[in-house]
Amino acid sequence: MKKLLLILLTICTVAACSSGDNKTKETPADIHASFSPIIKGTWVMTEYITDLQKTKSPKASSGVLQGVVSMEIDPAAPTGDTTIVSASLNNHEGMTFYLFYRQGQDGQSLATALTDEDGSGNFYELAYNITGSDTVLELKHYNKEKKLLDTRSFTRVTGPLTDDSEPYGLQYMANKVLLSGNYNVTDDEGNSFKAELTDDGMAKGVAGHSTYYIFTDFMGDEQTNLDEMVFDPGAKTQKPYIFEIKADTVWLYKAMENDERTLLIRGPLKYTMVRAN
Repeated sequence: MKKLLLILLTICTVAACSSGDNKTKETPADIHASFSPIIKGTWVMTEYITDLQKTKSPKASSGVLQGVVSMEIDPAAPTGDTTIVSASLNNHEGMTFYLFYRQGQDGQSLATALTDEDGSGNFYELAYNITGSDTVLELKHYNKEKKLLDTRSFTRVTGPLTDDSEPYGLQYMANKVLLSGNYNVTDDEGNSFKAELTDDGMAKGVAGHSTYYIFTDFMGDEQTNLDEMVFDPGAKTQKPYIFEIKADTVWLYKAMENDERTLLIRGPLKYTMVRAN
């Protein structure tokens, strides 16, 4: 009887070992193939989009823009087991970090080379969360003991682009939330006309202007006290305006400066723009 039990135990042990040997560990190529269609794209900090929808003011929402606020991920051609992620830090400067095709704390996350610069050992992983047809990327922030400290969510940017459009990232989402749309416009001389501003920064119908740009970076010390936009930035036809949004109406005021050129001043009202749709 004892001999039979020993034989059975040996058979079970060998079978278990054989089963373990047959398990295949996912390679970086396997992980790349499964994650690529999920993480590919341009991503903007969800909290900023939500706050901008509430305040209708880049100035009022600028305090949200801390740390990594947008990312561009193109996993088409990784180098070995890594992809370089292009990102915006504080909406003020560009940065890059490595994304590794190695599983993070769970099956929906990847390790990264992004760490806190204070020497604490805190690190970040890139994860995804799918609810229905919506995919959200998350930067998960851990301490060196692998305890989750906080999570930042990112929304994928989708929509059309033209050849002359502005960058496809945070700027695009600011346009979409704040000024993009069709308008019935009245100028300061009482003239009425129709105009269109698009998600990707194109303008039609406003004094012959063809593009527009919304200022979202308020980290400088000068002329960052009011919400400002400009038609035809960088061109001879460039015209800056202070803007204010309430409900379906946008007011554009002449942008002026104080004598020291350190502060913006809201000048006379130039355009009253009422959404047509």
